[in-house]
Amino acid sequence: MHSEVLYEHAVAASALYNELVMAEACEALGLASEPRTVTPGRRPVMDVAGVPHELIRWTARRSDQIAACRAELEHEYVTAVDDDGEPRFLPVVSERARAKLNRVAAKMTRPPKQRARPLAQLRAWWEASAILTSGVAADVITSLLEHARAAAAAIRARVAAVVDVALAAVDVSATVFVMNSGGRFHRRHLLAEATRHLALVLRGRRREPGLDEQIVAAALATYCVDISEPKTLRGLLPAYRLYTARWSLADLTSDRRHPTATAPDRQLPADPSAPAGPRPPDLGPGGVGDTPSAVAVRARRPRRCGGPREAALHRRHTRPGV
Repeated sequence: MHSEVLYEHAVAASALYNELVMAEACEALGLASEPRTVTPGRRPVMDVAGVPHELIRWTARRSDQIAACRAELEHEYVTAVDDDGEPRFLPVVSERARAKLNRVAAKMTRPPKQRARPLAQLRAWWEASAILTSGVAADVITSLLEHARAAAAAIRARVAAVVDVALAAVDVSATVFVMNSGGRFHRRHLLAEATRHLALVLRGRRREPGLDEQIVAAALATYCVDISEPKTLRGLLPAYRLYTARWSLADLTSDRRHPTATAPDRQLPADPSAPAGPRPPDLGPGGVGDTPSAVAVRARRPRRCGGPREAALHRRHTRPGV
């Protein structure tokens, strides 16, 4: 096992594990999955359909403890001052700082290890505790499997188990492009998002092996462009190529107008009462005035060979239908 490669693919592996475990449980028990929003503004997670959210929250007491402790740590973070009375940190907690505080809160609230108990005893204790403290009706808890199977039957009747690879490629490419910094991503990001897409579409059904790879291949071939400039042998491997969405190439074209240049059809109308000013110099191909010195410098400048970005732009402008 290569530890660095395993670390880089942790998100894709986690998404694949969640999808397979949910599919096996749903197929074995006749259940289905549905998306549930845990944190506003974050992507939803897949839970078993028919299980009340209050009962799910009842099992999340550990996360509630961590959240409460993290809130106290964040308050201490933004109000901390040094010896001179100046704030030690930023007044707003960044995502990076919040992640570190969350790890600290998890360690601070970690309970001691408990003695192992028989499963039958634990199930009896869980049922009694859920009835007393979760706020869910006792008949729902005692017949939870029947409620979940009824919800699964309604979902299976409404949602067909059809995966459109072309549509999935569009969704995966757009999501990865938006969520990654600068719109640049690797193949593993597409693979993780393809797995999440399948979990959302299939709702707990098993899929044929390799379907996520088909979606990634379609996304790379249709909606992504290789912008990597590898400097090492590892950078030449397909897993380490750098991509961006094909529709973002408008921001990479080298023949854009200079920021000071204005298109003739977008110029403001001239004021008749204003005196006529000096005529601006003619703009050259680069969007700057073609002064004699600029022309001489451009004539002496050697022409660079086309790199990966220039080749991608050439393919874009010469591809049929574009």
